[in-house]
Amino acid sequence: MSSVSNKARKDIHTELKTEYLFIAIPFFLLVGVKLYIGTWQEIVLSPEWSLASCIIFGQIIAKVSIGVSRTELKTNEQSFGWYTAKRVFMVIIAIAFYFGMLAKPTLILGGLQIALFLVASRLHFVDGNVTKLLQLAK
Repeated sequence: MSSVSNKARKDIHTELKTEYLFIAIPFFLLVGVKLYIGTWQEIVLSPEWSLASCIIFGQIIAKVSIGVSRTELKTNEQSFGWYTAKRVFMVIIAIAFYFGMLAKPTLILGGLQIALFLVASRLHFVDGNVTKLLQLAK
């Protein structure tokens, strides 16, 4: 995998940014409207952060599963199973935060769901990069 050129790595990163934009644009428009209409507290208390995290984690799981199934490299089933379990757990956490924000929103829970969104966003790029490198490996 280390034989991937810098151009290929930049292309992968550009593709991942493009994918992320299709997730982020509607979400940030929603946040922008809430900011225009309401207060910053309403943005923190908005359950959409958790919903967006759930979507991102779900896409990551699907993308990595497809990448592993298409690679010609030998993969470790236990490692892939552990990876998948961790990402499914993150989906469950995002859903729990979503329901928590619907039932009893607090600024602390709101801050935690924003942190989870940032983690999901970061993993979109990290896991997406690994997936693309797996697909390019021969």
